[in-house]
Amino acid sequence: MLHPEVAFRSCEHCLKYIYSEDTGELQTFRGEPVERVLPAPCHNPKHPKGCPKGTPENPKTLSLKNQKAYQHWRECKATGNFPDDDIVRHNAAILQDMADSAAEQKQFQLFSMMMTGKGM
Repeated sequence: MLHPEVAFRSCEHCLKYIYSEDTGELQTFRGEPVERVLPAPCHNPKHPKGCPKGTPENPKTLSLKNQKAYQHWRECKATGNFPDDDIVRHNAAILQDMADSAAEQKQFQLFSMMMTGKGM
């Protein structure tokens, strides 16, 4: 939710090819992916933030089960059609809280940038 630019990026692919840190898009040259010369952000000690997903060895990602629950929630939210199910309601409440928190954090970051004049 906080880093959609890397959420569905393969760590193995990112270790080999360059991605834009801003957009998350694969960098290409003449239609071909650009291979890395320097280590990927997750393995580069000089990279200020590293990767929000962690490293391939120590990932900060959802389990497969939670990925499925998140995808289900997104589909239900997009259609406005949630099944009448206790587990779905429970998961939806948790995921909505997380989405609200992520939105608040993004707004706070934007407000902070506006107040300091950074990023503009």
